[in-house]
Amino acid sequence: MYWIDDSLEEGIKRTQLSYDDNCEFVWENIADNMDFYFYLHAGTWFCVSFILRDYYILHLFSILDEVLELSLQHMFDHFRECWWDHILLDVLLTNTTGIIIGMKFQQLVGIKQYDWLGRKGAKSIKEWKVWTW
Repeated sequence: MYWIDDSLEEGIKRTQLSYDDNCEFVWENIADNMDFYFYLHAGTWFCVSFILRDYYILHLFSILDEVLELSLQHMFDHFRECWWDHILLDVLLTNTTGIIIGMKFQQLVGIKQYDWLGRKGAKSIKEWKVWTW
């Protein structure tokens, strides 16, 4: 895309925010990372919950999304974050909150929730219907 806009070829300038500048685990750094993207994560997973409608699958995809960010951070500078940002802020606080609020809202308005793994009625993980043809 940089042939359309030359500025896209440039990397992140040091004047721009980078989420791995100071990875010290203190409240000031945590609060500093609670910006627009913090709330965007929650909103995104709220919306995704209307598509998938299964707690287990949503949480699995949430974790896989963070693994994808970790694996691509060498190519995309905005994916570079501190370890606690990936785990605490993204997965536990924002993604999980967005998923829970989305699923509870669906229950409130009567939207059907799915069981993609076939867990209902199973007494153990071996009995889940996902393991059968």
